[in-house]
Amino acid sequence: MKKFTLSLLTLLIASSFVYAGGLVTNTNQSTAWTRMLVRDASIDIDAVFFNPAGLTKLEDGFYISISNQSIFQKQTINSGYPYLNDPEYVGNISAPLFPSAYLAYKTGRWAFSLGFNPYGGGGGASFDRGLPMIEAPIAGAAHQFAPYGVTGYSADIAFEGTSVYYGLQGGISFAINKNISIFAGARYVMANNTYTGSLQNASFNTAEGTVRADAFMLGLADQAQAGAAQANYVGTQMQPLIDYGAGDYTVTQLVQAGLVTPEQGALMAGGLIQLGFSPEVVNQMPVSTMQATYFGAAGQLEAQATELTVGAGLMGDQEADVTQTGSAVTPIVGLNLAFLDDDLIISAKYEFFTKMDLTNETPAGKGFVTGFDPETGQPIEMFPDGGTTNADIPAFLSVGIRYQISDKVNIQGGYHTYFDSQAGWATNEEGIEVIDRNFQEYGLGFEWNVTKKFLLSAGYLAAITGVNEYYQSDLDYSLSTTTFGAGGAIAFSDTFKLQFGGFYTMYNSQTIGMPKGAEVPLYGDTFDKSTWALSLGLDISIHKKKK
Repeated sequence: MKKFTLSLLTLLIASSFVYAGGLVTNTNQSTAWTRMLVRDASIDIDAVFFNPAGLTKLEDGFYISISNQSIFQKQTINSGYPYLNDPEYVGNISAPLFPSAYLAYKTGRWAFSLGFNPYGGGGGASFDRGLPMIEAPIAGAAHQFAPYGVTGYSADIAFEGTSVYYGLQGGISFAINKNISIFAGARYVMANNTYTGSLQNASFNTAEGTVRADAFMLGLADQAQAGAAQANYVGTQMQPLIDYGAGDYTVTQLVQAGLVTPEQGALMAGGLIQLGFSPEVVNQMPVSTMQATYFGAAGQLEAQATELTVGAGLMGDQEADVTQTGSAVTPIVGLNLAFLDDDLIISAKYEFFTKMDLTNETPAGKGFVTGFDPETGQPIEMFPDGGTTNADIPAFLSVGIRYQISDKVNIQGGYHTYFDSQAGWATNEEGIEVIDRNFQEYGLGFEWNVTKKFLLSAGYLAAITGVNEYYQSDLDYSLSTTTFGAGGAIAFSDTFKLQFGGFYTMYNSQTIGMPKGAEVPLYGDTFDKSTWALSLGLDISIHKKKK
């Protein structure tokens, strides 16, 4: 009997909820971004996030921007694992409230800014049928027990999770001259993840009806333990024959010598035949070999009984109810270059690598049991109270360019790279590197001022992931994407401007051979997503001093 284990998920990090940006970070941080997809060389109020050094290009005064995005994502996993009842698993992720707020004060060469936004995550995921990695062990066990009359299985599985990394950013911008501006600041990141899930009523279908999986396995464990006791008993009963000097005798020779009756000889041989040995082989075995075989079979049956008992414990009803929290500080620097009377803007921003760990807060019995300590028998939980998970935030470089083609039209381009290989999670628990190259993004957008008070815009963004097959899992997978955005803005006055926009992201689905790294995969799991969003925002300028 093969050993099997039940596993849930090793980690649910914010990457499960990232909508635009790297594996951990969000870059969709304003309504203007949703309609253009490229804001790296912005010289408007959302430059607080995208190009903070460019804030010195604002006219003197106070500036406020408040926006919200409603984001909806569908995650689809089609598992090729052959024994599942239904291979398709759908997770719905929603973030109806995804706010960003920015404040800037510009005076002379100086600009002071604050920003607040969901820097990572920002949504909740619901998987009503659970995930393949939860259901597959149950399906595999049902197939494994087919010789014992199991014809199928059922289980009630559910999983929900939320993840948000709130960022509070502050900094100072300074114009060295009319062409060069710099920025220095930092972001305080506050992470909070929650997971709730359950595995209930795992059952096997048999000819006699539905039987709880744990009860069925405990029944087999009892049978295996009884078989082990019987095998040990028979082996022990042979010891007097060996002590007598008949250890080299076969059963036939024992009967002929009158040391055992024909009935006793038949019982000695019959037990081994029931264990799978052919009568021809058994009839040639000397007593000493028969005894060793019985003792060996007893050890195997005892091990199987232990595995079945442990497996039954994992098949029982259980829940997960976990909160993970952590915090860290990210230093940020920026540069803005302006030429041709500000018609040409070139910008750069660098966010430094940020070390961060998340700590579990888990009520007793709600950490989801994945095994048992062989020495103490105590359950091993996936989310033990006080346990930590690495959640490093990689360094991030953005470069942007903005060119004012005419009074009515400007175009912007942007490039992002995320230095994922620096993060602690870039190597998994088995010591395997899961990152092949940096995550990268390329964007292009334009704005058309239809009138002095109304503009339209559109944009394109391509993202190329750098993960390999060892990174991809049911709740944590990264795919290359293509995103289109469009929208506009309406200036009601010199003080108030309404922003509106939306975007749609298409993902390049990927099939991963399973098990991972196998030269000849046994099956494949296909991962896919789709995301769309709508956004509204209001920009306010106060005490604006006209030049």
